[in-house]
Amino acid sequence: MSGFQLNENSKTGNMDLFQFAVLNPQIALLAFLRLGEKMASQPQKIENSQMDLLNRYLELQKTFIQELCENRKSCLDLKYNEKEKKFEEDAFANNPMMLFVRRFYETTSSWMMDTLDSFENIDPKIVHHAKFFMKQYIDMLSPDNFPLLNPKVLQETLNTHGENFKKGMEMFLDDLKNGTITTNDKKSFAIGKNIANTPGKVIFQNDIIELIQYSATTDKVFAKPILFIPPWINKFYILDLNEKYSFVKWAVNQGITVFMISWINPDKRYRNVSFEDYAIEGVVTAINKIHEITKSESVHALGYCVGGTLIASLLAHLSDARCKKRPKANIESATLLTTLLDFQHAGDMSVFMTSNYLDAISAQTAEKGVLDGNVMYNTFSALKAKDMIWRYVINSYMLGHKPAPHEILFWNSDPTNLTQSMQKFLSHDLYRDNLLKTGKLKLAGVPINLELIKAPIYMISMRKDHLVPWPAVFDGMKLFKSNVRFVVGGSGHVAGVVNHPDLHKYSYWINDKVTETAKEWFDTAREIQGSWWNNWFEWIKPMMGKLITPPIIKDFVRDAPGIYVKNMVPEQLAMQKSHKNGKK
Repeated sequence: MSGFQLNENSKTGNMDLFQFAVLNPQIALLAFLRLGEKMASQPQKIENSQMDLLNRYLELQKTFIQELCENRKSCLDLKYNEKEKKFEEDAFANNPMMLFVRRFYETTSSWMMDTLDSFENIDPKIVHHAKFFMKQYIDMLSPDNFPLLNPKVLQETLNTHGENFKKGMEMFLDDLKNGTITTNDKKSFAIGKNIANTPGKVIFQNDIIELIQYSATTDKVFAKPILFIPPWINKFYILDLNEKYSFVKWAVNQGITVFMISWINPDKRYRNVSFEDYAIEGVVTAINKIHEITKSESVHALGYCVGGTLIASLLAHLSDARCKKRPKANIESATLLTTLLDFQHAGDMSVFMTSNYLDAISAQTAEKGVLDGNVMYNTFSALKAKDMIWRYVINSYMLGHKPAPHEILFWNSDPTNLTQSMQKFLSHDLYRDNLLKTGKLKLAGVPINLELIKAPIYMISMRKDHLVPWPAVFDGMKLFKSNVRFVVGGSGHVAGVVNHPDLHKYSYWINDKVTETAKEWFDTAREIQGSWWNNWFEWIKPMMGKLITPPIIKDFVRDAPGIYVKNMVPEQLAMQKSHKNGKK
């Protein structure tokens, strides 16, 4: 493998948490200074903005005083339940001070964001970066984040005599020690027992992957199997949470033979493991093993997020006549879930691809050999700070409530490291330089040209995806010349993907027309109630081949979900084997 060498004498251990400030005030200030420099050339806009704020405040004052006079609310309308000896739930909610503070905050916040949009002839990237940081600070300064301005916190403090803050401080100190905010009750889940527990076997292992084959649940299965390729920056079991959310379990129940790649959670010995290694030693090796087991000449591939980017790149590489390493079975179709191919409009993630951030991250990965998974977890949390940070600051640290169990949040807080080589590839080559779109990205020395792909493609994005905006996925779809079914699902990056049909939650949109823009596509699309899973199965079923007797799993390494998902590495496995042999 290119640059892939493990030091057998290296010792494994817990990695020091990178001290990386996601919301670095200096970088935020730089974004505002760049915007301010452009705004200074439009003095009339500044004057109009100031007058707009004054008018909003006057209207707020007028409306608020009028409401107070009409409702005649007292300044302290505290409702105390003598029987239960505690304040009622809405004790402070209708207090005039609380109401005014919130309306003042909402008025000011909306004016700040509107002001950024009111100026003309400014680079959209500069505006986007400034709006991102502005939104972060607006969320941070919400009255709910301050105990004396939060009605629920005041009520809980009086009812528990301050016990809520005692409990909150204990949780805060634990989180401070762990380096992350706890968002769920992790003790409620055990990998392989009540999560990632679809029956199967690890039928192959190398230094990068464990390959899982899931046990059939039907008397007959389709002849052509499917290989699931999760992102290398997350654990695979987002596609196999439990009966309620498991895409794997559902697919198996449809008569599909499903194989899953479980990526290693790399340590510093993997620093040079590259995109080429993940593609060839990971995916191509997996396809060869699948061919050996099933004897099928074709495999369908399904990639999630950057796993989809990997599949599209490999498929383009295999379509090139200069390709030298071909798998024993061809990739007949590709399913790309929330996958970016054109990174020009990559949403809020682009904020972290400026030279300031990249220099800081590159320095850390150079020292450690990997980018610690907690850094990415904290970064992703910052993209939805209101839901993923401040919500738990209030509920845990102020109200003293322990987070409830949640399968998706458990997976979300179980991050993986990123090798130094892959960190550079992801941040520099894809996000910053957009080399995949320009055709300058190479795999095994051959430029990747997505136009060469002839296999049919199912491409789905999510309407409320904050990590992979659906219009950006639409832009990437246009890089293909092959037959593509483009679909937009409901909800976000994760909840929209694991949308089991039995949940009856989100709808999806399809459009048979060829349109130039994402807006035009959506405006003329048809909304269909139900899960996109059904639409996908309808699309892929004609390509799955005849029904056959399920392939028997004869030789295997261990039971699913394997050990890589539990953060074990090959050296630890070797140590375990030595220990077992010693016992014998």
